Amino acid sequence: MSRLLDRLQGAFFRWGWLSPVVLPLTQLGGRGLFNTLAGFYALWGLLSFWRRRERLDRPTLLLYLALLGVFLLTIPGSVDPVAGIRTWLGFLMQSVTLLLIPLALRESPTNPDRLLDGMALFGALTLAGLYLLLPWYLLGLSGQPFDHETQLQEDNLPFLTPFLLAWLWRNSSSGWRYAVMSGVIALVLGYVALAEGRAALLGLIAALTVFSSSVMGWRPRSIALLALLVLAFAIAVNTNPFLKMQLDPEQPLDAFTAGRTALWRQALAHPPPRAWLGIGIGNGAHAGEEVLGFQLGAQGHRVKHLHNFVLDAWYETGLLGVSLLLMLMGAVFVRLLRVWRCLSAQDRQRAGVWLAAAAALLTAGLLSFSYTSRQLACYLFVAFGALIALSRQSLEEATPPAVVDTDPDRR
Repeated sequence: MSRLLDRLQGAFFRWGWLSPVVLPLTQLGGRGLFNTLAGFYALWGLLSFWRRRERLDRPTLLLYLALLGVFLLTIPGSVDPVAGIRTWLGFLMQSVTLLLIPLALRESPTNPDRLLDGMALFGALTLAGLYLLLPWYLLGLSGQPFDHETQLQEDNLPFLTPFLLAWLWRNSSSGWRYAVMSGVIALVLGYVALAEGRAALLGLIAALTVFSSSVMGWRPRSIALLALLVLAFAIAVNTNPFLKMQLDPEQPLDAFTAGRTALWRQALAHPPPRAWLGIGIGNGAHAGEEVLGFQLGAQGHRVKHLHNFVLDAWYETGLLGVSLLLMLMGAVFVRLLRVWRCLSAQDRQRAGVWLAAAAALLTAGLLSFSYTSRQLACYLFVAFGALIALSRQSLEEATPPAVVDTDPDRR
């Protein structure tokens, strides 16, 4: 048994730890494929990390365990405890990357670049796969009429774009570098525009803004111009969100945001009955009609969550849950900010790529997916794990080793 565990541990820290790079591609195959690989990775990692537990970052570990504990405490007394347990286990399975990624990155100085290159490779495969599937939906070969809301999967593209651009930035010849990078941005933007993904569009703009600043070193004027060009192109090829404003002339913002602003006002006006623990993780869909129901024009709608990860966390896990979640996120950024000037030029570029990916997820999460989604519970925590590893490495290199006095006359 001990030999088997040794082999599992060795295999995990040689190549198994890179499994998360494949996860965006598995989403093209359906939820079951993603959950299978993510669950296998989490189990494998938890069986392998124990002998390296002393390398865990203690502040991050304590915040993470406190977050899991509070999320678990919200389940008793909820409407559907079974759904709560299922959601909690899913969150644990995906977010454990926060602990495993830093451990793996410390194994070898080549691992940070292996992770970035892996994300770029499978990001390119994901983008290619999305475009290969596009004719299948547009021509109705799936047997269903084309529906951009249910068939197109644009949510991961803003997160993956920084890795594609970083690989091209490092490996393309200077003469073709900007042309190839612009082509990738155009492909991503075209798919996002076809999907009418307003949250993805803002996430893409956030990613490009952070990437061009922290990786490419552009000036604010150039960054603003790039953001305006991306926004102008998206508006030019897709005016449907603006046409929707006519659905409700009295509340055009509600129509433009597909009812999101209405949901947020209603949630703030009807807070959860349990202020500290919320209505329970995974129980957001059980909120009343006064929270999740809204009217656009002559049609009534009801959704399953609030389309804002902060409000979702607050409503389901209360003030304790959302506070710990924001504290954990803030701790990652504060630590990185403290060591930013101490980072080498190469590590600063690496951190800039992960910052751009995190910015894309957080921006889109304010308008779309929830805190327990794959994007935030898994991919964001992978980004946080990489940033924690870079910050901790910088702190260790900046701290001088302890001097041991060996002069016997001074003892």
